[in-house]
Amino acid sequence: MRTRSTRRRFVLGLGRAFGATALSAVAARVLRGGSPDAEFIQPPHRYGWQINPERCTFCNRCERACVRSPSAVKAVNDQKKCSNCVACYGHLRDLRTPSHLIATTEDLVCPHRAVLRSELFGGMDGAYLYTIDADRCTGCAECARLCNRLGSRSMFMVIRPDLCLGCNDCAIARACPSGAVERVPLFPVDDFRGEYMPDQPW
Repeated sequence: MRTRSTRRRFVLGLGRAFGATALSAVAARVLRGGSPDAEFIQPPHRYGWQINPERCTFCNRCERACVRSPSAVKAVNDQKKCSNCVACYGHLRDLRTPSHLIATTEDLVCPHRAVLRSELFGGMDGAYLYTIDADRCTGCAECARLCNRLGSRSMFMVIRPDLCLGCNDCAIARACPSGAVERVPLFPVDDFRGEYMPDQPW
């Protein structure tokens, strides 16, 4: 009985020591930045699908081609590029709409009301913040298409890594007429733009 108890204590102690050693090694690598090839963090050979913003033509095939429903493709708005206009090309169909009617108009670019408008400063004719509600966005690309054609080009399309299933053969890539959907390394993950514009955080 005593031998069994001693053996159990020895095995438990060994397990704790091994666990503490492993945790110490992980903590040390994390604190000093780790190496990009550290497999327990995120290996460089892991790839994901992403949309090259310079090639995207906003054709809206992403919405229908993705195996997920709704699509893993979402519109986003780069706040550093956004002009914060009273009337936004990506939000409002008729920019001649009077300021006091914009908040209540139904004549919006997004059929799902995913482009949200909130006052930033300056009152009714001041500056406004435009964000995309990812839960409502279906990836139709209508807001990004108009913003890029007529506005500040702050809106663009991304494949959300947290929503993408990581299919080996991406249906969106096959359907994309401009070859904008490419496989990019998932390390490091920055702002969904992958390797294209890593200096543009949200």
